Amino acid sequence: MRLIAILSPTDKWGTKTEYSRLRKFLLKDGHIRIGPEVFMRVVQNRKASEKHYRRIDEVKPKTGVVRLLRLTEKQHNDIIDFVTPKLYY
Repeated sequence: MRLIAILSPTDKWGTKTEYSRLRKFLLKDGHIRIGPEVFMRVVQNRKASEKHYRRIDEVKPKTGVVRLLRLTEKQHNDIIDFVTPKLYY
């Protein structure tokens, strides 16, 4: 099972430090950064994912949006990535 956290910070004053703290927490907690504001962690089961939901809820910023998504391995394997080749001029 995969746990994906999607961060949407706001431009309010003081938000940058709160989101920096959350990003550091996620990396320390074992999440992998898969995008600019997207983090992923592999968990054993639903109970373990709920534990991480509560931990993120304790450190979430006061402003902005933090979305949490729970995917099974089968759902994660169905993700298709389109990657364009780098163009060198």
